[in-house]
Amino acid sequence: MKQFILIILTCTLAMMGCQKQNEWLDAKRQQSDIVPESLDDFQAILDNSSMNTTFPAMGQLGADNYYFPDDNLGVISNTERNSYIWAKDIFEDAPSVEYTACYQIVGPANIVLEGLASIKIDASNLEYHNSIKGQALFFRSNMFLELASVFCKPFDASTAATDLGICVRTKSNINEITPRSSVQHAYDQIINDLKLAATLLPAFQSHKTRPSKPAAFALLARSYLLTGDFVNARQYADSTLRYMNGLLDFNSNTISISKPYRFPDFLSGNDEIIFYAYAVGNSAATPNDGLNHAFVDSTLYDSYDSNDLRKIYFYNVTSSGKPKFRGTYAGIGRNFAGIATNEVYLIRAECNARLNNLPEAISDLNVLLEKRFRTDTYSPFYTTNVDTALVRILKERRKELPFTGQIRWQDLRRLNKDIRFAKTLTRKVNGVLYQLSPNDKKYVYPFPKNEIEYTGIQQNER
Repeated sequence: MKQFILIILTCTLAMMGCQKQNEWLDAKRQQSDIVPESLDDFQAILDNSSMNTTFPAMGQLGADNYYFPDDNLGVISNTERNSYIWAKDIFEDAPSVEYTACYQIVGPANIVLEGLASIKIDASNLEYHNSIKGQALFFRSNMFLELASVFCKPFDASTAATDLGICVRTKSNINEITPRSSVQHAYDQIINDLKLAATLLPAFQSHKTRPSKPAAFALLARSYLLTGDFVNARQYADSTLRYMNGLLDFNSNTISISKPYRFPDFLSGNDEIIFYAYAVGNSAATPNDGLNHAFVDSTLYDSYDSNDLRKIYFYNVTSSGKPKFRGTYAGIGRNFAGIATNEVYLIRAECNARLNNLPEAISDLNVLLEKRFRTDTYSPFYTTNVDTALVRILKERRKELPFTGQIRWQDLRRLNKDIRFAKTLTRKVNGVLYQLSPNDKKYVYPFPKNEIEYTGIQQNER
């Protein structure tokens, strides 16, 4: 089994998204006598740590929750610097580690989905088989959604059928080039696979690194939110919270400023975590001081009330008086990129506000915020105006999930379509002002040069 897993790792490290991969095929021929044959083999593929530890966070680099001092620009990578100023060419001639990492998760998921077809199913293994299939569908859908959040236009129902999407790779034959889909097809694939996954997955898994039924519901809620389908987003948020609805009390001793990253990991008592994953590190949003060369945007930091414990636990004020991101549900020096109940409460609150269900929207917001403030200091939010409630919910969403995965970038993209929330981003670098206007083409990252050369897919306009 160890030899098999090593081979799978070698294979997946060679995967470069949609491109031709002779190296992987050569390795497979050389090891033709070692193939996954049992359900345990397929579960082992999905249990490999790379399936949970290489999620993308490149969208954070383009978002507005941080800034680089001019003096620090010389120590970050070209990709980070180009993303920071929304340059036309982000990756220059280099490959994208995060783009590749997404397909390194899609690849094994496809291997598992195809391999399961050869397994004889009976009453003794049906539940195990279904769980593995559901997990593979979840992992693949999650990566497609992350890729769609960066490499194609935000979902717009009026243009999604013709807007160019991502390479929706659903086969394990890595020698077969997959063209770009439409945005509509990409989201259809994501949502349909997640719906199937939800029927197959168990309500609870022995490890939170394995997707579960509520994890599939939560990812459906996130997906529908990104398409602007608030009815379905609310429905799946409801479904998630029927299974898992716990929230951390920030007054409890499970959270401590003395801990390097403040919060317990999924093994140590963080009941909010539904599905655990963390992202590839970068110099802007990584909570590890040795890697992070950025400071938190002052507007964001100053938006927290003095009794709001998120201000203490999410950030660390340096000796220069500037805040840096520190608190992460990953429990280590990486961004949490999984799914937790705090996000689901906020999805349901936003959807209820948009659907004019004001009492329900306010209730969810207050349930969350009461757990974030010092004991007996939170005054419940109340309004009779649905627009006022929506504004507050979106404000708290930014404050609650500032460096979780690519959520802030996803929110900027989708909210730009609503004139009430559209925002122009600005950076001043060495005296030069850079701007990113709402719905600018630069909200879509370019594909890495090597991907274009290998596959011939159409490059994004910038």
